[in-house]
Amino acid sequence: MESATDSKSDSIQIPTPPRRPTESKKQPGFALWRSSFLWRSHILTGSLVAIAVLLGGWEGFLTAGLLGGVLVYWNIRNVMSPISTIANAAEAMARGSYDHQIAASEFDEGAISALGQALNLMSGELAQRLNAIALDRMRLETVLAATLEGVIALDREGRVTLMNQAAHRLLGISPGSSIGRPLSETCRNLSLGELARESMQENQLRTLEVTEVGKTLEVYATPLGSSTGVVLVVHDVTEVRRLESVRRDFVANVSHELKTPLTAIRAYLETLLDDDEFNNPEKHVRFLKKIELHANRLTALITDLLSLSRIESGDAYSQRQRVNLSDMVLASHQRLAPNAEQKGLRVEIQLPSESMYVLGDVEAFHQIFDNLIDNAIKYTEPGGHVEISVARINGHIRACVVDTGVGIPGEDLPRIFERFYRVDKARSRELGGTGLGLSIVKHLVQSLDGEIQVESEVGKGSRFSVTFQAA
Repeated sequence: MESATDSKSDSIQIPTPPRRPTESKKQPGFALWRSSFLWRSHILTGSLVAIAVLLGGWEGFLTAGLLGGVLVYWNIRNVMSPISTIANAAEAMARGSYDHQIAASEFDEGAISALGQALNLMSGELAQRLNAIALDRMRLETVLAATLEGVIALDREGRVTLMNQAAHRLLGISPGSSIGRPLSETCRNLSLGELARESMQENQLRTLEVTEVGKTLEVYATPLGSSTGVVLVVHDVTEVRRLESVRRDFVANVSHELKTPLTAIRAYLETLLDDDEFNNPEKHVRFLKKIELHANRLTALITDLLSLSRIESGDAYSQRQRVNLSDMVLASHQRLAPNAEQKGLRVEIQLPSESMYVLGDVEAFHQIFDNLIDNAIKYTEPGGHVEISVARINGHIRACVVDTGVGIPGEDLPRIFERFYRVDKARSRELGGTGLGLSIVKHLVQSLDGEIQVESEVGKGSRFSVTFQAA
C-alpha cells in the first residue's frame, strides 16, 4: 500500500498554497488623498496652460501644454500599471499558477488595491481547494489500485474515464490504452457495454456473468445520478464456481456410491424373504455373503468420508512427533502381505539400515502407506511385481511404491486425486474401492507438509512417491 501511494504521488502535482499577502500599513484617508491628488494634478495642468497663454504667448502655451501632458501621462500610467499587474496575475491563475501575488503600492487607487487583494485571497483559496482535491484523488487512486475487484467508470457516451489495475488484469486490457476510448473498443466482450447501457437507461443495478481470458467474471453495473455515467465492478468468481461444481459432483457421487450397495442389499434381502425354498442353507449363505460384501463396502465408504472430513477440517492428526518412516512402511507391508501372496505377486521392500525420522502422526502414515500399497496390489495382475523403498534425498525422506500393474492414462493423471474419480469405474468397484483412497492420501501428505508425485504408463505400471522433511 505504501509503494502504491508513493507512485501515485509522483504523478500528481499538488499546488502549494501561497502565503496571504501582507497588507501595507496606510494612514486613514490615504486612498482619498490619492484620489484628490489626481484631481489637483489636473487643476495644476490647466493652471499652467492659462499662465502660459497670458504670459508667454504661443511658446508659453506649448511649453505649459507639454509639461501638463507629461504630468497627465504620469498620472494615467500610475492608474494603468496596477491594472496591468492584476491582469497578468489573473492570466497566471488561469494557467494554474497560484503563487503569483500582487504587491500593494501607495499610489494605487483604493478600488484597484481592493481588487488586487481580492485576487490574492482568491488565489490562496483556489490553491487550498485544489490541494484538497488532489489529495482526495490520490487516496482514491491508491485504494482502487489495491482493490482486488475491477472498477471501471464510464461517461454517458460509454467512454472510459477510470479503470483500475485489477480491471485491466481481469479483462486482459493493456494499461494506459483505455482512458477516453469507448468500452466497446477497449474490451472484446461487447456484453459489458450493453450491460452499461441498460443500467443507464433503466437507472437501476444490473448484473451479468461472463467468461473472459479463461476466467468467470461477475459484473455489477451501477448508474450514476442524472444519467451522467455508470460504474462497473468486476468480481473474479472462477474459484467460487469451481467449488460449487465440486460440491455438486461430490453430492451426486456420494448419492450414487451409497445407492449402489444399498440397492444390492435390498435386492438380496427381498429374494431371501420371498424365496419359497427358505430351507436351502447353501443358497442363504451365498446371499448373506453378498449382503456382507456390500455392507462392508458401505462401511468402508462411510469410514473414508469421515476420515476425509476430519482431514480437511484440520482437526485430525494435529499432534506431531518424530516417527521412523521405515517402520511405518514396514508395518503397512506386513499387514497387506497376505493379500499379495494370495494374488501371486512378488513384493520387494528396500529399507535403509539407518533410521529415517520425520515429523508426523503414526495413524496418518499408516493410512498413507496402507492406501498406496493396497492400490498397487489391487491393480497389478497375478504374477506381477511390487517394489517398496525408503531413501534419504537432500535432507528429505522419500518413500516410493512401484508396481507393474495396468497403469494410468496420461489424461487421467491430473484427476486421480479427486474424490470418487476412477480411471476404470467397473474395475474399481469390482475390487472394492471407494474412490476416496488417493484423495485421502493427498490430503494427509499435504497436512504433514509433504509432497506426493505420480508417474505412470499404461500397461507398464505406476510409481507413487511421497516426500517429507527429515527431522
